[in-house]
Amino acid sequence: MCEYTFENGEKCRIKAISGSKYCSLHIPFEEGELLYGEKIKEIKERAFKRKLERGVRHFEGIQLYEARISNLTSKKPLVFKNSKIKTLIVESSHLKGITLYKCEIERVIILSSTIGTLWIKGSTFFGFNLLDVKFGNSIYIRESIVRYIMMNSVQHVEGMKPHEEEYGEKEAVYGRIELSELKKVRRIGINSRYPLLKDVLEEHGINFSGISRKHVKAKIFIIKNIEFDPSPRFKRQVRVFIRNLDSILQLENLEIPRHVEIRGGRLRIPEFIHTTVQNNLVFRNVTFHGDITWNLTVLPNLPAELTVKGFVILEKCRFNNPTMEEFFYRLARISWEKSGDKEKADMYYYLEMLARRKQKMGRYITYLPKLGIGVKLPSLPFRKVQVKAKHYIHLLEGVFEWFFADLTCKYGTDWKRPILIWIFMVNIIFPSLFYFTKSVTSFGVPLESFWDYEYFSIVTATTLGYGDLHPIGIGRIFASLEALFGMFMWAVFLTVFARKYMR
Repeated sequence: MCEYTFENGEKCRIKAISGSKYCSLHIPFEEGELLYGEKIKEIKERAFKRKLERGVRHFEGIQLYEARISNLTSKKPLVFKNSKIKTLIVESSHLKGITLYKCEIERVIILSSTIGTLWIKGSTFFGFNLLDVKFGNSIYIRESIVRYIMMNSVQHVEGMKPHEEEYGEKEAVYGRIELSELKKVRRIGINSRYPLLKDVLEEHGINFSGISRKHVKAKIFIIKNIEFDPSPRFKRQVRVFIRNLDSILQLENLEIPRHVEIRGGRLRIPEFIHTTVQNNLVFRNVTFHGDITWNLTVLPNLPAELTVKGFVILEKCRFNNPTMEEFFYRLARISWEKSGDKEKADMYYYLEMLARRKQKMGRYITYLPKLGIGVKLPSLPFRKVQVKAKHYIHLLEGVFEWFFADLTCKYGTDWKRPILIWIFMVNIIFPSLFYFTKSVTSFGVPLESFWDYEYFSIVTATTLGYGDLHPIGIGRIFASLEALFGMFMWAVFLTVFARKYMR
């Protein structure tokens, strides 16, 4: 009989193989290779397959070169405990759950399968890969040593019956992916391109091209208490890469060496709790979604919770509310200002001010009157008229802010725009108005040449006023407006130019 002793004190009842005191599944790799050479791989593989065919789902202390589980449907969870496995492959299977406890596995590949709960604790892996996997309850990877974690096309399936207890872990949230208390992590990749994985799959006879590329969907995705590998050889790498994630995102108690990049997808109420990014935090084509409660509770504390020592970069991002938009653009602006790159800082400052204006206008936009054939003023009690008037005043403030601050100079960040506007208005628009209305005269005789009108427009805009030409009729209104416009635009240009180049 096999002399392997389980944790509960019982011994394995399988007959030991010839020349050893252990059965084919429990015999150590070194001893098996000394006795049987390369043949030990086939012996272990056949023994494992026989166990699966007999309905065994609990394996403790086994040592396998390759544990391959294909096209298996089981209403019992598949459990590996205190085991050593070179490669564990689960493909095209429907399982109630998978548990890996205190195992040493070089590579785990779970693909094109449906599982209830994936629970991993106290184990050691080199690579952990989930490809095209649907899960009903939760995925937990805790208190383990993992080099690489790759999840592609992992989706939570609604409608599977939740249990009150998942392997002793009571959780109220289903559709949860949690990576916590991990050590020596080199990279966490969500929907990441992993060139070596294709070679690994082809080595095991798996067609990589048939794997779908979907968004990773979960109710909540948590990464917390991760200890990353500080080796200098990874100093240029992106340590956390997330692509096309549709979930609540929570990063907690992390110090991430190098970069974090989040690309595409929909992040709902993201939280960064005691998180430090040593280099850059990059968001590309991300849709942020927050609610009023999140804006009031989490957002104000985020600057104290999130530290980015490099740059915050936002490219082509979308926000469902301007409060969140203003905050993230402010984070980006501050990070670029610290580096001394004023051009980038100005770009994010402009976006921040746009978000602030949206926020201001959004409060009162519902009070605009409905426009039909005519405008009907509502009949309101006198005490409500004052409140309505304040709302319309705030709307007018937003309109004036857009016209005088945004349209003219992009909130002081663009010195070229006031010059172009000035040239266009003074050399084309105002001369045309004077020309078509014939509202400029010289000693009582209207001018005929367009260039004379343009000369008068320039003289008026610069407020020189030589007196050789003067407006009449409606031209006086145009001339007054042009004089005010010219003075205002030169003031804007000087202010913006001084801000841009003198600071």
